[in-house]
Amino acid sequence: MKISLSNHYILIVRLGENEQAVKKLQLISIPIVGVIIILFFFDTRIWLAASNLVAQEPYYRITDLITTKGLNLFYAAFMVILVYALLKKNQKLIGLLAAYIKTQVLFSLVLVRVLKVVLGRARPGHGSEFTFFSFAFRYNSFPSGHATDAFVCGVFLFYLLKHSAYSAGRYLPLIFAFLIAVSRVFISSHYPSDVVAGMAIGSLGAWFFISRLDD
Repeated sequence: MKISLSNHYILIVRLGENEQAVKKLQLISIPIVGVIIILFFFDTRIWLAASNLVAQEPYYRITDLITTKGLNLFYAAFMVILVYALLKKNQKLIGLLAAYIKTQVLFSLVLVRVLKVVLGRARPGHGSEFTFFSFAFRYNSFPSGHATDAFVCGVFLFYLLKHSAYSAGRYLPLIFAFLIAVSRVFISSHYPSDVVAGMAIGSLGAWFFISRLDD
């Protein structure tokens, strides 16, 4: 099979872009890790203050609704986009959705689940220590899977809206993703550092794949 010079050049450019994306990912990760480490020292106090704020109705019911149903709205939005893309045979939009699925599988599913088991951090109400290599639900707190999923969805929708006629509303998915993420602290499912880690993994994972898309 022959490879033309133009295709060879495109391949070299793509490889260079991938390397730059990885380097940027590493640089951005350093301050985020620092923030998460600092939060470890304040996790319990922040969690207790947050849970006390929504201890009474209807506040707890609202946060519980956001945390249990919020991701379903994101998934429904992507299903609508998928149907639209297939009906219109929009290859660019299909490529974006393929990148979204890759991000969810590699970052939200594989990476987050591996970290949960390996680190084995106790959930609020069960301590805050790391037991390491635990499959028990109460020791799978770090990082937050909901926060990761939410920010993968939020960042992809932000990108999609930014390059559409509805760019004015591009920040709404990020705001909603943030509400889903922090709701995990309010209902005592996660510590703040779990949520921040999930937000970072979801955002950086989405950015990594989006940066590789053709403009």
